[in-house]
Amino acid sequence: MAIDPSAPTTAATAKTPKEKDFSSTPYAAHFHFGGDQPVRLEAAAAAEPEPVAVLVCHGMGEQVRFETIGQIGAAILKKAEAEGCTVEPNGVHLSAQDNGGFLARCELNWTCSGRRHQVHIYEAYWAPVTEGKVTYAETLQFLFQAAWRGMQCSRWFRTSTFQRWMFDDMQKVVISAGTKIMLLAVALLLGFEAASIAFVSFRIAAGVKEVATLVWPSMPALHDASLGLVLKFYWQDFLQVLKPFVPQHAALHHPADLGEWVRAAARTLGWFALIGQAFFVRYFLIQYAGDVAAYISPFKSSKFDSIRNEIQAIGSRVARVVYGFDAVAGVPHYKRIVVAGHSLGSVLAYDTLNGILNTDLTSPTPGSRKTVERTTHLITFGSPLEKTAFLFRNQSNHVADPIREEMAAAYQPLIRCYDPFRKRLKWINLWSKKDIVSGRLRYYDVVPENHAMHVRNMEDPDAHTPLAAHTQYWNGRLLAQTLFDAVK
Repeated sequence: MAIDPSAPTTAATAKTPKEKDFSSTPYAAHFHFGGDQPVRLEAAAAAEPEPVAVLVCHGMGEQVRFETIGQIGAAILKKAEAEGCTVEPNGVHLSAQDNGGFLARCELNWTCSGRRHQVHIYEAYWAPVTEGKVTYAETLQFLFQAAWRGMQCSRWFRTSTFQRWMFDDMQKVVISAGTKIMLLAVALLLGFEAASIAFVSFRIAAGVKEVATLVWPSMPALHDASLGLVLKFYWQDFLQVLKPFVPQHAALHHPADLGEWVRAAARTLGWFALIGQAFFVRYFLIQYAGDVAAYISPFKSSKFDSIRNEIQAIGSRVARVVYGFDAVAGVPHYKRIVVAGHSLGSVLAYDTLNGILNTDLTSPTPGSRKTVERTTHLITFGSPLEKTAFLFRNQSNHVADPIREEMAAAYQPLIRCYDPFRKRLKWINLWSKKDIVSGRLRYYDVVPENHAMHVRNMEDPDAHTPLAAHTQYWNGRLLAQTLFDAVK
């Protein structure tokens, strides 16, 4: 039976949500490819806005591809909705690159006070590069060496200085009075954790060896045994397997009294808590601190050097497309570009921005891409950049001859001179006292902290839980506000 489309919809003809017809959904409204751009009804009434590009670098650990894009986009849209803006459906654009890969971006669209906004978010995804590349022993060595170098430069309960080439000269920068005692505490804690992990690993290995030498009794014949006898047999086997791994096994199995059983149970729970803590710390050191070791200390190992180069190449490839050095169909010419990075990703963001500035300066027509003018913001949060400048720096032993330091600074336009590299750029750094990774950025400036060109350090009140503060920026109001202000 034909249905008159002009007839009013009735309960008989209306479709339930389960019966929703998706056949007329405009595919290009959300996904488009290459040079194709989606056709929007709003374009007939208002000109399309000039999009703002955001290049984000994710942090250390196991990151899922596009997860960081989603977090950045969610923070921006959260603030847009809080401002009363009308948020439109997100779009996704996929372009083919010359290397055979694909470059994806997320497109955010919203309208505020009659003005439409569009943001394109790109990601430098490098997580697989470090996966399984750094061993537990290499990570421990890296951390202990960093702590030792920091203690050598600092003093007991007094401020001290170290030299760093910035802004056309060797600059003396201040190390806080409490730095040495804090580094000693961290080193002792790390030593305790390493000893705990070694002890637990030894005991578990000894237990596995003991289980392997056990002589197992013969199982009773099933046709002669009752169910209770079979279950008892397996329970005894289970207890035999547990025995080498439970120091209080005998007291738990055959206690002299209730008090002995309670004490044995408490010691057993403490033992298993120690095992869980040891495995967690070991996992954290490999997955998180291992990434830092691989990226920040390349000069110690050719393996680390290749890892660092590969990570930087990933950031450079995306940046070259965003800034227009490599032409890719469907990528517009952005007049405003924001670079952002979380955790170790902030170090990559810093290196990537320095690299693209140098690429423009060393091109056949220096400055033609206007990378300085187009980069409006560098946003770092949960950043270890302060620690990379102090603890993990690679300085020459001949500080009196600063040629090496000057050449190293040549790769970093952001600390080479304020005009033009920092004159227009707004560098905003979000940090928290509860975040052991982050800190105020003081070693990237020579002007007073209240100067307009100094890094703007902002303490995030929503990153307030010890240890967990390192990831609490994502859901905080300050990051959402900072990103929204940068792209609106």
